[in-house]
Amino acid sequence: MAIQAIYSFLTYPKRSYPDDPLAPGTQIPVDVNNKLVRMLEALFQRAPQDCAIPIMFRADDADQMNPVRAELLTLLASSSVESAAPLALRLQRATAGTSGMGLMFICLGEDDGGGKHVLLSRFPADEGVVAERSNAALTVQFVEQVFLKSAHSYKAALFVANGRADQLWNGHIVDRQLNHGSKAVADYWIVDFLVAEFATTAAAGTKRLALALRQAIGSTTDISIKQEIAAAAQLAGNIPNRAMTIAGFCERFNLSDGTKAAVVACIRPPRLVSDRFRFDAEEFARHLAYKQVELDNGAILTAPADRFDEVFERTQRRQQETFSTTGAVVDQRLRKTK
Repeated sequence: MAIQAIYSFLTYPKRSYPDDPLAPGTQIPVDVNNKLVRMLEALFQRAPQDCAIPIMFRADDADQMNPVRAELLTLLASSSVESAAPLALRLQRATAGTSGMGLMFICLGEDDGGGKHVLLSRFPADEGVVAERSNAALTVQFVEQVFLKSAHSYKAALFVANGRADQLWNGHIVDRQLNHGSKAVADYWIVDFLVAEFATTAAAGTKRLALALRQAIGSTTDISIKQEIAAAAQLAGNIPNRAMTIAGFCERFNLSDGTKAAVVACIRPPRLVSDRFRFDAEEFARHLAYKQVELDNGAILTAPADRFDEVFERTQRRQQETFSTTGAVVDQRLRKTK
């Protein structure tokens, strides 16, 4: 798989000045003897392995449109500096002053199976001093044009077109400029520039739901909210293995407004409440395996969440409840905490 076309743009941090124009871009001839082309060719070849973080374009309206996806489709239909420029302008408008100038490269190629690859990459850039030595003298000058600080410090996004009607809704990214471990990718690169979100796997989405329910039930003193969440968690094992959202989970079990609010308050960032994922019952059980009931007399009852009502026989008597169970003792423990 080789690069077939390369477009380059100098992008300035213009988030605060979105009306400022984009500097003219250029098409770089694909010459294997050019060091820059060889560097980009190596990046292009490594992209399927380097860009390991899956993302999914957001569609914010009823027409299921995403502006970046539309610009990628236009670029693939007729590749040129002009059709690549909207992507560079979008990056410029998404870049804040803290990120500085950048050199953007848009590389196009095709794999053996006919899939068309688009690699968007951004390298940090700056102004600086260049020293050139010859046999006769040393020349030192300030250079206003940009230069690459490091060929190993970059952001990249890879998209593969397969020709289907639903193509290019997904991609993969990498950010080799972030130094702090709390984030995998800078927010402006994925949210502002690509108008995308991390693609949530079944395990990750289900875990997020389970932990939100667990945190919500532990952070409220409202017994009715606790009971609603516990009941929903107990029945969750019967949910079909299909795409859903955390908001959809709350609707499915008719949770009250107060309970919904308690669950949503535990989702960070809040927009993930509408993130779609495929429910995984086994993953859900791993994080909410047991249901626990505490009585005002100090008793604490625990059993597997999906069999709690089978293990304990429950009888309502006015304002109190009686629990009873029968089984052989297999273990006994003393603990200093609940």
